[in-house]
This record gives sequence, C-alpha cells and structure tokens, in this order.
Amino acid sequence: MYATLFVSLYFEVFLLITFFEKSESSSFAALPAFTPEELPTVAVFIPCWNEESTIVGTLNSLLALNYPKEKLEIIAVNDGSTDNTLAVLKTFESHPQVRIIDKENGGKHSAMNAALSFTKAEIVGCLDADSFVESDALLRIVNHFVSDKDVAAVTPTIKVFNAQSAMQVVQRAEYGLSVFMRNALAHMDSLFITPGPFSFFRRSVILEVGPWRHGHSTEDLEMCLRLQENHKKVTNEPNAIVYTKTPKTTHALFRQRVRWTYGFLKNAIDYRYMFFNPTYGTLGMLVLPMSLISLFSAIFLFSSLIWNTLVFIIQELVRFQTVGLTAPTPQFDIFFINTSVILSIVIVLIILTIVLMGIGKKLAKDSFISYDVPVYMALYGFITPVWLITALYKAVMNTGVRWR
Repeated sequence: MYATLFVSLYFEVFLLITFFEKSESSSFAALPAFTPEELPTVAVFIPCWNEESTIVGTLNSLLALNYPKEKLEIIAVNDGSTDNTLAVLKTFESHPQVRIIDKENGGKHSAMNAALSFTKAEIVGCLDADSFVESDALLRIVNHFVSDKDVAAVTPTIKVFNAQSAMQVVQRAEYGLSVFMRNALAHMDSLFITPGPFSFFRRSVILEVGPWRHGHSTEDLEMCLRLQENHKKVTNEPNAIVYTKTPKTTHALFRQRVRWTYGFLKNAIDYRYMFFNPTYGTLGMLVLPMSLISLFSAIFLFSSLIWNTLVFIIQELVRFQTVGLTAPTPQFDIFFINTSVILSIVIVLIILTIVLMGIGKKLAKDSFISYDVPVYMALYGFITPVWLITALYKAVMNTGVRWR
C-alpha cells in the first residue's frame, strides 16, 4: 500500500513539475499566419460505420475549417455500414473537397489505409465520424509540421460534446485530466497514443513505418507506439480543440473502456521491449512502466477497499452477536489530528489530481473547477477497476473485444 501510493504521488508531482518547466517554451498560443503557398496539402480521413446521425455535422465542421480550400481534401470511407450512412455521404459527393469511398467492413484501420491509398497529401489525419472541430484547429496543428521538420505526428485537445448523462459528466472531468496528461507527456517526448479525433501525421512517415494495423482494436495506440519505436517525434497542440460524443450509459462506457484497456495490455505485450529500455528515454524508463503499474495499482487499491470493507462488516456482525445492538458513541477531539501516512498521501493525491484536472481544463479553455470534478472524484474510483479487471481477464484469456 505504501509503495503503491508513493509511486502514484511521485509520478503526479513529476508530471506537474515537467509541465511548468516546459509549457511556455513549446506553446503556440497565437494563431499562426501563413500564406497559402507556405501551407502543406492536407487530407482528413473519416472512417464511417453506421454513423448516419452524426456524419453530417462532422463533414460540415471540416468544410468550415480555416484552411485554403485548394489544399484540403476530405475522404469519407463507408466501412460496410448497415444503416443509411452511405446515402448521407452521397449528398456531399458533388462537393469539390469531399471524396467518398465505399468498401466492405474491415475495421477502422482498413478504412484509414483505403483513404491513404487515395491521396498524395503531405499531411494526413483522421476525424471520427462523431466528432467536430473548431475552425482554427487544423491551422494550429499544421503549424507544428511547418515549424519543426522533425515532427511526425500532432495530437489535439479533445473535449466532451454536450455532456448530459452522469457518465458523460464524469467523462468531461476525465477528459480534462487527459488534456493535461497529453500535454505533459508531449513535453517529455513520451506520448504513446494518437487519438482518433483529429490526430495528424506526415504522410512520408506513415509510408516509412507502415500503414495502420488492427492493433487489438486500438489502432491509434499501436500506430503511436510504432512511431516511438522508430524514434519519430509526436507532439500535442492544446489549442486545437475537438469535440467528441461519448458513451451515455454505464454499459456503453464500460465496453469502450474494456476495449481501450485490452488494447493497451495486448500492445504492451507486443512492444514489451520498449519497457525499461533507456533507448526510448522517458517513455521507456518511466511513462510506459507507470501506465502499466497504475493499472495494477488501481486494481490492488480497489481490492484492498473491498477486503477491508468485508472485514469491517464481519467484525461488526461478531460485535453484534456478542454485545447486541448498541448505539455508536461519537467521539470528537479538536486537539486530535489523524497523522496516518496513508491518509495524508491519499489526501495529497486527491488534491493533486484535482489540480492536474483543473490545469487540463484551463488548457481546453474551460473553468478551472466545475461541478463535474466532484462527480468524477465520487464515482470514477469505483467504476474504473471493474473494467480494468474485465480487460485484464480478457487479455490473459486472449478472448478479444468487440468494437461496440
């Protein structure tokens, strides 16, 4: 218990110090001013599977991007949808910037590769068919490619679109923490996920390291690990804002997170030689090991809580059988302060988590503190271990996971 809490505290403090040390030097706060001739050609891929209700908004947000029209193409791939997605896509086929590809279902990675074969653009990227972007997002991302020729990939800031249910409110706070984490890890050249909503890549680098793979249903994680394996630079642009629809129900969230965690565990096995490998710098020596340790730590802490709760209940039952029902006598002493080391570390960890979440929210142009934070703190610690344990079981048994 002491070791688990100490390692968690060390890592959070390390991230916070790193963020404040390097945030100013790597920030592109001002909107870049380029002439159309200075900007590279860009292709945005939209893999679609049964997205008839959201694809119109996604396409319209891309068509509204502040980027030269002659240098931006949008390739929507219908990946064997069984609803009216293809019919909706065809209403855009007369638009000069939009190209429609219809193919049999093969998964997101196959849709990305199909689109890749149809473009010669210098920069390629993906936007999930349930996501929407701010008009300046692409220009801010492209700024990194233009300013630094070593940059191979750029990730955005992702926010929850229109949170309504309790689970979406929890995710809104969680995404705030993810914004901070993604930015802090980019400062250490240690990003290992290029998320589906609006991550971009140099096409030449993709051709060098190879196209997208299934990656155990997490092709975005596998691609980023492959880039890091080849020592390609992956960075983050916090001012490029993307809104994504998130699962509304506990069941839908559970299935999504089991897939994410399962994908991480299976890819961790595939890329195990990167763990504790100084060749990969902070990523290999700290970030990847800590990501794995944190997963097992969450399961351990949750198991400890369940065990201690059961012990307490048994003790109370024994006491009841011995002395009968007695009213508890409350005790309060203003001169007594609980100096338990474990309690102290837990309190500091909670405060630090709220601070990191608040910084992420500020990066995403939200309020530092909002009502979703206490909801997150109250619920997340109890629901997360359930999908972690499920994903671990599936990974050990090699059962695979379904996308939806």
